[in-house]
Amino acid sequence: MPQNEQNEGLIQALSMPKGPQLDLLRLDRLHALAPGNKWFKLQPNLAKARQMNAGVLVSFGGAFSNHLHALAALGHSEGFKTAAWLRATEGTADTPTMRDLRDWGMTLRFLSRGDYRRRRDPAFVKSLLEGLDRPYLIPEGGANVSGARGCAGIVEHIPDCGADYDLIMLACGTGSTLAGVASAVADGVKVLGVPALKAEHFLEKDIAAMLAKLGGDRGNWSLDHRYYGKGFGQMSSALAFFMRSFEAEHGVELDPVYTGKLFQAAADMHQRGELDDYKRVLVVHSGGLQGRRGYPELFS
Repeated sequence: MPQNEQNEGLIQALSMPKGPQLDLLRLDRLHALAPGNKWFKLQPNLAKARQMNAGVLVSFGGAFSNHLHALAALGHSEGFKTAAWLRATEGTADTPTMRDLRDWGMTLRFLSRGDYRRRRDPAFVKSLLEGLDRPYLIPEGGANVSGARGCAGIVEHIPDCGADYDLIMLACGTGSTLAGVASAVADGVKVLGVPALKAEHFLEKDIAAMLAKLGGDRGNWSLDHRYYGKGFGQMSSALAFFMRSFEAEHGVELDPVYTGKLFQAAADMHQRGELDDYKRVLVVHSGGLQGRRGYPELFS
């Protein structure tokens, strides 16, 4: 399919009273089973799992995890068994996300918050995988080299690999989406990540290490740590007000964990004149809308 046809309907202009043109890349409209950036992260991992003749796909996440939701859906669709360790205690009330995971056949196991912090400890993870049939481990959030390399494919949905834009903005959790996009955009395009959590002490290093594995750091990216708010997954009254206002004005749904903070950052920077040096800015909507179900007080 020609790129202009492939991208039809994915680029949406945002009406702004002054300053540079802001456009929106609607990845949330792609791949119904795993909308947003998750499909890009998981496809290379599923291909590798097939190549290795894996028996079960295994990962980690929270009770409203977009990553686990996408993994369970794609695993079910493509004939993989799936299992996950949740940051929750046995007997925790099911969330809508957990019910979806079970409906798609994912085996759920539970870890206390203390044990969950050990999810990057090789010896601990090895003990969890014992007894599983040919497990293929995908890190939390799909944050491995395969996932980041898959996110380079996001750039294929931006005309001319983003050459028409001076700046591309996106939300960051693990930073693997930013690494993939920064590795593939046209020369001269800057990529700005807005972390969804307090991450000044580690996220830059993680992204730089990922880019080194993708072929090298081009120095075309940066992070703005001002907008993580009350913390990962935490809703402030200011964020809630912004999201209601933005959705009413533009007709675009956001999620409180990632895209809400991203678009709040873009709007704030636009109003402050911090984007005035750019002619065109593209803001990436990375999906995650199923997570809205974790905030019934906001999205009733």
